[in-house]
Parts: sequence; structure tokens; C-alpha cells
Amino acid sequence: MIITRRFGKGLRRRFDQRTDSDEGSMAMAMMVTLVAMTLTAGLVPLVLNQLNTTRSVDARTVSLDAAQAGIDAAVGQLRGSTSLTTLTDGTTKLVGSLLSLPPCLVSGTADPIAGITSSVAVLRYNVKIAYYGVPDAATDETPTLLSCPTALLPLTTVPSTAVLTSTGSSSPTGSLDQGSTNTRTIQATYTFKVNNENITGGAIQLAAPTTNPLCMDAGPTASPAAGAPATVALCKTGGSSDQRFAYTTDLAIKLIGSETSAAPTGMCLEAPVPHATDGAVTFQPCAGRVAKQQWSLDDNSNFRGTGNGVSLDSFCLNAKTAGSAGPIVLGSCSGTTNKNVFRSQAGVGAGMASATTKQLVNYKQFSRCLDVTNFDYTNKNVGYEIVWYCKQAPDGNVPINQQWVLPAISLDLATAVTGRIRTPAGYCLKTPTTTAGYVTMAACTLTGVLTDPNLGWKVYGDTGNYATSYRIVDANGYCLTPTDLTVANPDTHSDGTAKVKVAPCTSSELQKWNAPANFNQPLAVTNTQEK
Repeated sequence: MIITRRFGKGLRRRFDQRTDSDEGSMAMAMMVTLVAMTLTAGLVPLVLNQLNTTRSVDARTVSLDAAQAGIDAAVGQLRGSTSLTTLTDGTTKLVGSLLSLPPCLVSGTADPIAGITSSVAVLRYNVKIAYYGVPDAATDETPTLLSCPTALLPLTTVPSTAVLTSTGSSSPTGSLDQGSTNTRTIQATYTFKVNNENITGGAIQLAAPTTNPLCMDAGPTASPAAGAPATVALCKTGGSSDQRFAYTTDLAIKLIGSETSAAPTGMCLEAPVPHATDGAVTFQPCAGRVAKQQWSLDDNSNFRGTGNGVSLDSFCLNAKTAGSAGPIVLGSCSGTTNKNVFRSQAGVGAGMASATTKQLVNYKQFSRCLDVTNFDYTNKNVGYEIVWYCKQAPDGNVPINQQWVLPAISLDLATAVTGRIRTPAGYCLKTPTTTAGYVTMAACTLTGVLTDPNLGWKVYGDTGNYATSYRIVDANGYCLTPTDLTVANPDTHSDGTAKVKVAPCTSSELQKWNAPANFNQPLAVTNTQEK
């Protein structure tokens, strides 16, 4: 009994102590539960709002993807607008086809991109295409808006660019107009690839008269009919499209922008062979390297013909009536300034002049080549060299005052080779002692040590850097540079061509020689932005 009582008192004491220590536990538990419920209730709208925001962002992302899919689809159709064409010489060539160009509205769908958390089954888009042609004038940078092609009325003028405006949607239904609900719109510019990215075209003018000058002319239509006469007419201010020509690597004189479905390679000047005095010169579809369409610029700046595509003949392009507007016919190669001496603008092109013909073509003044002025190798009468109209020959053997033997082409600035730039006549290019002077010629040996450092040059090819590529650098670190014809009062030779100097090296196109015609080629798709 005593033990039982003592045990009972101890247990009661312990129970009493535990009761005292747990006092208020229920209230604490209720408070924690209440706080948790309050926080949960507060987080619910935040979570729901975040889910809605995520859905909204996802929908906008999908709409943007749909718009981009539209751009990709339109570009694919533009790039695929080609056909295999057989030229008149029997060869085939893949050329652009005006008949295959897509209409001005392209609609479609695309599968959603993997990984996007969206319930959208397809991406919908509408693409509006606006086609633009070359400006009407050479001095006008505003492109010409062309009509929309249809199956019955395709484009007849080759476009230079197309502006693509694509609206995409994340919704399976609803409007695809720009600004509509669940849509986003992006715009991009597609540039059509042409044969030569550096030939913008230009006038081919008779050397005289200088007042009311006369230029080669194609007449009022963008693409003259086969057999239409080539003429000279009063030069139009700014360079009208009917007076913009390109001098191609086939030695053809081609009207810029004259490509059509009937003449996919454009329209070129042609005279039937064998040539004859007063033979007609007409426009015909460009046929490639064929004798009847080859015209070689000679020492007198005459466009001289060939009867066999190899050697020059004695017939040149002439104004039928000296100094007067009228047809172009075949005639003598007399060097008569108001009849058969032609001065091409720089954008006309270099013909077949290139490193292959041992010429040095300036990239900025693309129809001009480094030239020993008047064959004056000893600088007796002229104290400078010039960048003259690139001379031509169907066999590539051009006059020797434009032929140059170069040192090894360097592709690395660190390992560049210094050497002489020499003509077959035994004279080398000599740099002036200051940038104020002119480049001249000096007698030199073909090989051996250069005793005069002013005869040493480094010739660069593609270095991998646009600024340093295709330069010709002298011993003082200056770059071979023609005078700029675009400034007021340019420093020129008597015929208006540029003199040759040296200048501090920059990224200027004036300092690039024998660069590929498409060296500065633009990207096909540019100016992509959301509207």
C-alpha cells in the first residue's frame, strides 16, 4: 500500500508537470493552420496569374514563329523561281524565271516547332510581297514598285528586291490582318541575286560633243524587242534606265534590267558576222560568248568587233552620223571622238578584265584598270599613271600597258611577300615619297634584289578581313589608291579618268584591286524587324 501510494503520487506529479508545459499548444496549432491557409489563399491568384502570363507569352511566341515560317516559305518560293534555259549557243543555264515568281499574297500553315508548350496544332501565316525594280535613274536610290504578278500577267521586268510582310497567328481561327488578336507581324527585304553584284550599270557616252553629249540608248521600253535598233541619243540627266548598260565578262554590251521571260539573260547589242560597213547593230537576247555579240574596248576606246571570237577585226561601233543622234552601225576604228570613241561610266563594268588577263581592276571604279598613261614608261610627257577604261581582247591578250606581273598574292598580313609590280616592257610601278605625289614608273629587272624600296609592293587577296583584303601596299604602308571621281573638282587625267596615288589604308573600295565582283555581296534577306 505504501509503495502504491508513493507511485501514484509520483505519476500524478509528472502528469501535473506535463500539463503545465503543454498549455496553449492547441491555440498555436490553430494559428499555424490559419496562417498556412491565408498564405495559400494569397498564392492562388499569383499562381493563376503566372499561368495566364505564361500562356500569353507562349501564344505570342507561337505567333512570332508563325510569322517567321511565312517569311521562310516566301523566301523558298522566291529562290525556287528558276528554270533551266537553253541559250542560242546550245548550252544550258539555270536562270531566274519571271513566270515562277509567287503572287503578292502567300498564305499557308506550318507544323509547330518541337519543344514549344502550346496546344496549337499548326502555325498560320499570311505573307504580302511587294516587288521593286531598279530606280528609273542611276542617281535615284528610290526603287520602282512593280505590279503584282499573276498567272495571266507575270512580271515583265526583273525585280531587284522584294519586301515581305508576314503576319502569323497562334490561333487556329481568326483574322490574319496585321494588328489582329493573337497575331504578330514581321517584315524583311529579299534581294534577288544577279550575275554581277558590283555592276550597277551606267551610261556609255561618246567622247564628243561635251555639250549636249550623246549616249547609247535602247529606246523607251524596259526590254527592247528583238531586232530593235541600238542608237545614240542625248544623254539623260541622272542616267535613265534606257541608257544604263553593263559590260559583261562575255564582252557583251547588255541593257540593265532587260531580262524578260522571252529573254531571261537580257538584251545585248548584236551585229551579224561576217561584219560589214554600215552593218546594222540591234538588240537581241544575250547569247553568251558568241562573236556577233562581242565588243572589245581597244587603245582608242573604240568597241571593236570580232569575226571568230578570238581575234579582233577592223569594224567598230559607230554613230551613223558623227555628232548626231541616230542609229549605231558598224564602221571604221578611226578614233573619231564624236563617232566611235566611247567613255563608259564606272558602273558599266570591267568586261573580262581580271587577274586572268593580268590586269588590275579597281573595285570602286569597276570599269577602270591600272594603266601606264599613254604608254609613257619613262614619265617623259606625263608624270603620273592612271586608272583607265579596261582594255579588252577576245583572246585575253590585252595591250601591254595594262598587263602587270605581280608578286605572290598574300592572304596573311604577317607573312606578306614584298615584290615588284612589273609590265612586260620592263618597267615597275614606283610609289611616291609622299601621299601628295603620284605613282610613276621606273626601269627594273624581272628578278633579283630590289635596290629601290619604292619599287616594293605587297599584294593581298582575301585575308578574311574585309578592310585588309585586296589591297596593294607600298614600302611605307600606304595603299594604292585612284583619285576619287565623286568629289567636287576631282584630280583627273585629261579624259576624266582618275590619277593614281597612295593614301593611308582604310576599308575604302577605292583601295581594293581585283576583288571578286560579289565581294561586297549583300545578304539575301535583310532588314528583318517586327512591325
